[in-house]
Amino acid sequence: MEISLITDEISADPETAIEMGVEWGLHNFELRGYYADRVPRLTPYQKDKLRETLDRYQARIIALSPGLFKFHLSTERWESFPVATIEAEIHHNWKSAYDRTQLHLYELLPESIAYAKELGATIINCFSFHRGGQQAGIAPDLVLNTLHQAAEMTASAGLTLAVEVESGFWADTGSRTAQMLDAVNHPALQLNWDPGNAIEAGDIPYPDGYAHVRKHLAHVHFKDARRLTNGRYEYTINGDVDWVGQIRALASDNYPGFISIETHMQPKIDSAHKALVRLRQLIEQNQ
Repeated sequence: MEISLITDEISADPETAIEMGVEWGLHNFELRGYYADRVPRLTPYQKDKLRETLDRYQARIIALSPGLFKFHLSTERWESFPVATIEAEIHHNWKSAYDRTQLHLYELLPESIAYAKELGATIINCFSFHRGGQQAGIAPDLVLNTLHQAAEMTASAGLTLAVEVESGFWADTGSRTAQMLDAVNHPALQLNWDPGNAIEAGDIPYPDGYAHVRKHLAHVHFKDARRLTNGRYEYTINGDVDWVGQIRALASDNYPGFISIETHMQPKIDSAHKALVRLRQLIEQNQ
């Protein structure tokens, strides 16, 4: 396993993030944001500047995170409703979600695939649609079919589409994510395992969640969180995720991929460096 770093976890400017990461001995990076913009929708100048930076520091982008399917997809459509204003609102919400899904599937995903191939990245991270308050469980057919279409498109380019676990989404815990991936049943659709997100969904990421998803693993995000007295979670360097056991299991399974540092904490540089030190120690203990 190798360590990578999500650039905007250090700086909104990828050049600054890559320079800092290389100083820390890292040459593999995951690209998500570029100031207020998000991949793949960057200007020609931004793309040229990023290429120059990668060449200067002999660094590479190993994954893109364009935010695919990170919204609520309404799976119900009422043909009629006794109150016209409510019917119009329901239709508007359904149509907006439908149009956004088409945009992501037929514009944003192809653009992401093209940019990933341009940069030499092999993984495109995506999400599984927010449940919108619906009860956690088996993902609706519309979600499964959309992800299958996306996997087909990604596979045709020789890339991997990695679904990230996230609280409130259809893929939130290890067991439900594995169930969803098994239902889609496409080799190009794999998992971006984020124990720091899974624990917020009520999972015990390791060993419970990981036992379900280990066969689907394509990418890992490294962050930690701890439960507060009010039942909510906050991100921290050392939290409630059993990262000692998780890294040991990844090493035992001969996980060949990357672990991207993603702290979601302030101050960014200090937090990312502390997370890097911790992750390196955990990996060294299992070599």
